[in-house]
Amino acid sequence: MGKLENIWKTMLAGGAGVAALAALNAFIQRNASEPDDSALGGDANFFRWKHGRVFYKASGSENSGLPLVFIHGIGAGSSSFMWRKNFDELAKHFRVYAIDLLGFGFSDKPSAAPYSADLYVELISDFIREVSGDPSNVIASSLGAAYAIRVADEHPELIDAMVLNGPTGSEMLNRRPGMAGAAFYGLLQSPVLGTSFYNVMASERSIREYARDHLFYDQHRVTDRLVTNLYATSHQPGAQHAIAAFLSGYLNTDTRSPFSRLTQRTVLVWGKQDPTTPLEKGFSLLQLNPHATLEVFDYCRMMPEQEHPEKFNALVQDTFLARSAAAGSESF
Repeated sequence: MGKLENIWKTMLAGGAGVAALAALNAFIQRNASEPDDSALGGDANFFRWKHGRVFYKASGSENSGLPLVFIHGIGAGSSSFMWRKNFDELAKHFRVYAIDLLGFGFSDKPSAAPYSADLYVELISDFIREVSGDPSNVIASSLGAAYAIRVADEHPELIDAMVLNGPTGSEMLNRRPGMAGAAFYGLLQSPVLGTSFYNVMASERSIREYARDHLFYDQHRVTDRLVTNLYATSHQPGAQHAIAAFLSGYLNTDTRSPFSRLTQRTVLVWGKQDPTTPLEKGFSLLQLNPHATLEVFDYCRMMPEQEHPEKFNALVQDTFLARSAAAGSESF
């Protein structure tokens, strides 16, 4: 009888622990603030896609020439907010669109969506076809840049030229998950334990430390506004689903072969002090494709568009406006 009593007490304690975790998770979500929806100008819209509504901002409709599509990277709190120092400035010269990928930002975050690299390649392709118009020019970052490379390779008619910040997938984040990844994904999707793990990973302290150690060379760029928005965005209902797929490896994709086949003008942008995707990865990609060039930003880690926005915006203008002028002269 004593043994059964001990088992029952252990079960009760375990149940109480799970209940406490569930209550804490609910408290965290209930007290999360709304993300900043004023960081980018332009008009807010939704692209009604087959897996859910996809939020985007649009501006610069008075400008002629090819449209410009911004694609953010992948991580807790990621969204089009990352382009806040570029979107409005470049809207003076281009028709611009900044998308929140499904599962991020203000877009829908369905739990049942088949989050994968293939899903995002399809989403970007459909967005260009149905919203921005093809061909479009693209600015993309990290895994978002990897997806843009695949779109340009698989559907070359959709993309004319690209500026890519530190694309992954050449030697990192390029393998599909095995059985361990699938098991980890199942754990992360657990309503209580998975959400608790996510809340620790996406705590305000963790976000601030990651931004200081990985995202920015200049520590002054890690502002309270930045951390507050990343935290708020990462704690919207359903935000953990896409991140669970990312941490489990389902969003990984190989870019070496697709990159080698690109015929579009492609400018790689790399932070010289990027510890996550080191500069040598950029040199390795450069050797694969004669159409590509590399621009190195010193005193910079993963966010050249935010650490050196004036230089970055000038590079984008030079790249796309010069290409448009060249195309115009060829038409005569």
